Amino acid sequence: MLGGILLAVHSFTHPGGETARYTFDPLWVPSHVIGAVAYLLIPLGLIGLCARQSEKMGLLGLLGFVLTFVGGTLSAGESLFLSVALVPFLAARGLDWADPPSGAFIVLPAYQIAVGVSGAALLVGLPLLAVATLRAHVLPAVGAWLIILTVPLAVVVIALVFFIGTSQQGLLQAAVGAVLGLGLAAWGWALWSEKGAAVAAAPAVVERPT
Repeated sequence: MLGGILLAVHSFTHPGGETARYTFDPLWVPSHVIGAVAYLLIPLGLIGLCARQSEKMGLLGLLGFVLTFVGGTLSAGESLFLSVALVPFLAARGLDWADPPSGAFIVLPAYQIAVGVSGAALLVGLPLLAVATLRAHVLPAVGAWLIILTVPLAVVVIALVFFIGTSQQGLLQAAVGAVLGLGLAAWGWALWSEKGAAVAAAPAVVERPT
């Protein structure tokens, strides 16, 4: 739940673009640190999600969990190393090597593979996990549907930002992050409230004197 909330905060505080000039915005580093923490918390929360419905998730859910776990952890490292450290370092020296879509650093195969794997893992893993959750009928469906909705939104944003270019990048990213964060927070809330209800319904234990 906290990971979803922080992901939404990251999306709304992120400067309006990904090019070098935006790294001088005071919110650039704090926003990406928040995003990195979110991507670290989300895979940990998914362990509880899968444990709660493991008997009904099947192979589809397991595949979605593995992909999302890998994508989330890679995204956390990517955010810390690239966005917090490397990109501001280059920008401070007047270099736009990390500017999409044709920056000298971005066109390197190693960069494309590293970023592509994390993005593809999340883009495929999250909807698979959401579909498995819907099929399991253990948790409320609202979180899963919100996460599924982010897939077409994310595809549109990626196409506009990296292939076409748009002045509304910040707004689009905030929309995707808000929907995804809300869906993840809904999953967390469902688990948390369910646990609280179970504790409240548990019979009191009376200790007998020895």
